[in-house]
Amino acid sequence: MNLEEKKKEIEKTEVRLKKEMPRILREIAVYEKSLKDGTLITNPKPAPQFNLD
Repeated sequence: MNLEEKKKEIEKTEVRLKKEMPRILREIAVYEKSLKDGTLITNPKPAPQFNLD
């Protein structure tokens, strides 16, 4: 993989991560609120993995 291909791959990954950030920040806010209220679920279902393809 040459430098040009690496740059394109990095740019694609950055765009995808930027699109995911609002959802991630909402999840963090929900977690922090639950932690503060004491209603945190002890065995949450696992989150789906981020697809890098």
